[in-house]
Amino acid sequence: MNNNNRTKIGAVVASSLLLLMFNNCSADAFKLSTLASIDNSSSQFQEEDPFFSLSWYLQNVGQSVFSPSIGVVGQDLNVQSVWNQNYFGSNVRIQISDSGLEDNHEDLRLNFSTAMDSKDYTLAAPYLSMTSRPKNSTDNHGTSVAGLAAATHGNSLGSRGVASLATLTSANFLSSAVTQTSNRAVDQLTGSFDISNMSWGTNQNNLGLRDLNFENQMRLQTTTGRNNRGKFFVKASGNSFLVYCRGSTTQVCIGNAGFDPDSNTPFTTLVGSLDHKGVSSSYSSPGSNVWVSAFGGEFGDDSPATLTTDRSGCTEGYAKTNSQSTVLFQRGQNGNVNCNYTATFNGTSSAAPLVSGAAALLLQLRPTLTWRDLKYIFARTAVPPAFQTVAPVGHPLGEPVPVGHQWELPWVVNSAGFRFHNWYGFGRLDISAAFEFAKTYVSTFGTMTETNWVHNLLGLNLPVPDFSAAGVTSQINVTQNLKAEGVQLMIWVTHADISELSIELVSPSGTRSMIVNGRNSLQGIPNYQGELFLSNAFYQENIQGNWILKVVDAKTGNPVGTLTRWSLNFVGAP
Repeated sequence: MNNNNRTKIGAVVASSLLLLMFNNCSADAFKLSTLASIDNSSSQFQEEDPFFSLSWYLQNVGQSVFSPSIGVVGQDLNVQSVWNQNYFGSNVRIQISDSGLEDNHEDLRLNFSTAMDSKDYTLAAPYLSMTSRPKNSTDNHGTSVAGLAAATHGNSLGSRGVASLATLTSANFLSSAVTQTSNRAVDQLTGSFDISNMSWGTNQNNLGLRDLNFENQMRLQTTTGRNNRGKFFVKASGNSFLVYCRGSTTQVCIGNAGFDPDSNTPFTTLVGSLDHKGVSSSYSSPGSNVWVSAFGGEFGDDSPATLTTDRSGCTEGYAKTNSQSTVLFQRGQNGNVNCNYTATFNGTSSAAPLVSGAAALLLQLRPTLTWRDLKYIFARTAVPPAFQTVAPVGHPLGEPVPVGHQWELPWVVNSAGFRFHNWYGFGRLDISAAFEFAKTYVSTFGTMTETNWVHNLLGLNLPVPDFSAAGVTSQINVTQNLKAEGVQLMIWVTHADISELSIELVSPSGTRSMIVNGRNSLQGIPNYQGELFLSNAFYQENIQGNWILKVVDAKTGNPVGTLTRWSLNFVGAP
């Protein structure tokens, strides 16, 4: 077992995973920690932004921040050279789809749009508002997310966002004062913005239902938004590497980003999280739908979290004078006298807005880039993690699996030359590399095509052998000549407990993708009934040829299951 895997297994599961919001900020109450001294940075921005030296994800010089764990020098976003060329996201609009944000915060107010283009779902339709202030005391999340994307630089306050001159708007879809409905979920995809950051998702110990209206609206916005160049939707992969098994409050299981139905379309860019050493964060949800990784850190007391904006004052937000955190910064000390900032914000909630900020820098440089161009550039320039992590052959929690069965796949290189791993997507976001690549990038994308589920095998009756690495396989022949930009799978299997099953897809080129790991968090759920999954592992491969589906039962004790149907949908271009 490698060091990164031990880190993941050693993590403490947060007290609860909030439905529709990924945030581990309260988890430090469950951990022991040691206060470490503030590290200084030689950055040119230090004097202008007093907490910049604590923002290791922007410039990692080996800070420990307020924890006993020292970062790895250079494991950061590599963004300095872009700022040195005076690119800060100007004239690019980032919507924060979240709990609302404190638009009058000292480090956000200069970037917040005061036009009637934010969405306040406590109002009547069309919900338009020129403010976005939190409605309730629990609406803290959006303010912190916004700061990572676009807090102002050079104002002698706080730290700074990746795109520190981008324009912020808000959709308070996640506010505790708002009832989340399908209509509101669809509506927040519309509006006046170029990039939407969605640091939220569903609980990953269950299978939610697809919202076809949401999916269709996202397809429309990526097709027609931004003058037909497409809005860029960035979404957090989730914090469920370890999650309570379905139906339990004590037993821990392994989650999967694919269990969130809103994350299984090619129209989103799904972001995993890295720690201060450049490896997958202990909580970061794995999945074949992950696109890229950025920095979310850990919990702040054990290892650095991210530093960002917080609700103003010491009576609201994550940093408060009555906080029980062992990180004194959270209690109004170590320079945080007004409690306007937090040093324990983490999760894929933190990683996603860093990618949103990076996209804003690229759009300032090249406003005509399409959403497909942005995804391509991030995939092409992403770099492997600090350590070439090889996922364990066995189950991370020590559960027995069939001899010869791999619980997870290592890094794969597909036939188009793209490296992929379920824990990292295409790798770590490298903003300077993406920026330099974008300067001379010429798009070769043709008209986007969807095959619309014409590849469909039904009426099958294929037994899934119990506890056998051989499993059962089935094959579909694809005749279209497209380069894949997303491969979607729907599957039907009768089985008393689908948490036992692993699902793997193999392309005509031989590239393998573990869609679902066996012995997962879906404990006790019977039958797959046409659930949708997405894999990015086949990006830019030609789809023509035989595709193989493999289903393995990785646990004994239930009657043999049966594969009855499966279907593929390809999104791509000739």
